[in-house]
Amino acid sequence: MPDTFIDSRNAANWVNHHENVSVPVAKILTVRNETPKSPSFAGMKATASRLQQVIRDAVAAGKRIRAVGAHWSFSDIPAVANGWIVETNKLDWRFAFTASDIHPESRVTQDELLLCQCGTLIARINETLESPNNVLPNSQRRKALRTSGASNGQTIAGALGTGVHGSALDVGGMESQVAGIQLLTANRNMWIERASAPVMNDGFAARLGAELVRDDTLFEAALVSLGSLGIVHSVLICATGRYLLNTSLRRIRYGQIKAALNSLDFRGSGIPDESRRPYFFQAIMDPDDLWEEGDRAKVFCTVRYKEVCEPNRQVAYNLKKENSDGTDLPKLIGDIIKLDPAFRDLATWLLMEIMLKEQSEIGKPEKWKTPGQAYTFTDARRGVASSGFGVPLAQVSNALAIMAEAFRSHKKAGVVLTCRYVQKSPGILSFTRYDPTCVIDIDGIDSTATQKLIKLVAQRFEAAGMPFTMHWGKTNHLTKARVRAAYGGNVDRWNAARRIILPDQAERDAFSNDFIDAVGLNA
Repeated sequence: MPDTFIDSRNAANWVNHHENVSVPVAKILTVRNETPKSPSFAGMKATASRLQQVIRDAVAAGKRIRAVGAHWSFSDIPAVANGWIVETNKLDWRFAFTASDIHPESRVTQDELLLCQCGTLIARINETLESPNNVLPNSQRRKALRTSGASNGQTIAGALGTGVHGSALDVGGMESQVAGIQLLTANRNMWIERASAPVMNDGFAARLGAELVRDDTLFEAALVSLGSLGIVHSVLICATGRYLLNTSLRRIRYGQIKAALNSLDFRGSGIPDESRRPYFFQAIMDPDDLWEEGDRAKVFCTVRYKEVCEPNRQVAYNLKKENSDGTDLPKLIGDIIKLDPAFRDLATWLLMEIMLKEQSEIGKPEKWKTPGQAYTFTDARRGVASSGFGVPLAQVSNALAIMAEAFRSHKKAGVVLTCRYVQKSPGILSFTRYDPTCVIDIDGIDSTATQKLIKLVAQRFEAAGMPFTMHWGKTNHLTKARVRAAYGGNVDRWNAARRIILPDQAERDAFSNDFIDAVGLNA
């Protein structure tokens, strides 16, 4: 019988948010809660049962299945040719807890915890934690995420599924602040926590209609699941006390900032306050400036310092409920480059000048922002390409040199390089696996030259013996050999955990796709 809370479309093209992935699929199913405005655990049970039935139907029909949120990934991880897409972005309930809900051995308190249904936008989580609302009405419970991506348009399950790397110097990726995960398969509804760090009391799982699973390995496998362990239905976030960030953007010579890029020792680096460790640090540079006289190149360095947030601070939000069309500026500049590649340098300079302006909020408390205000909604940028390479801290300048040399072969690519730093993250397949990791993004205009550059950088890293990973959710050229080289025995650990969670080969195949097969993660 048709389910009135599932909207179904047959034989459609599935297109991601950035419009660089388009795949023909057999069916797109959008799942809704029965009472969208009235969150309840009874409703959570009903929706979980609904999702499980979809899984069983897909397996019975011999169809592969992928759950997707905000379509945010640049990669084809969410796509499944001729399979079923399950849209979960309408599932956005949030729940707070009392002391009686917490395990007696828990290392966190109820005030730090927020249960988020899979389709909840990061923007909505920020709003819920940081400002008074019907989920957390008590002003004493105002909290904040320790880290998030540079933007807030992802859903929580999607961000975790691809290992979004976060935005704080001394914090791991987003998965580092997860305390529990509800995972659905055809016949199992599981509430998974670490055995070494229980959080919720023994009866909590039953409220979700789930079985309690306390296992460190299964938990760490589920943190970055790549959509291939089942459908993540809810995530328990462990927040921290609310704080403020002040931002400075300064242009610094590459020769001056280079040592800090390899060490995160900011003495003599030229950042605004060298005596304080930033909470966030980012460096953006044009690869065309990093060879020959590269020491004179200007690097756009964004620094954010953490400040105390006064208890009564009012936080204003103007959140967009849906993803908007965004700006066509990058595509326009890309078209200019295509018309005449000689304009590449001018076009890239123009893009950086428009989007990166020097500023300083130090000493201006009226301009300081909570994390939810600092990492705001990012519109879709048509015609944009993005990839992310994770490298060990000590290898950053070597990696940049290899990238700059590769760029000389593809000088038509309208791109910049961006360095951001993350501590080692706890997921078995977290791509931020070095201690710490520098994530070097290649961002810019989507063109043949840009795509060739991304591919060449991976080849050059390999040839140089550079240890590296690639962001699962961005454009990548991962192969079985590269995944094995990056993750070693963790590939086997993750596949072993997958066989425990999905003991049936047919269901493992259902939760796979061409990418998962190709990189050896459907073993």
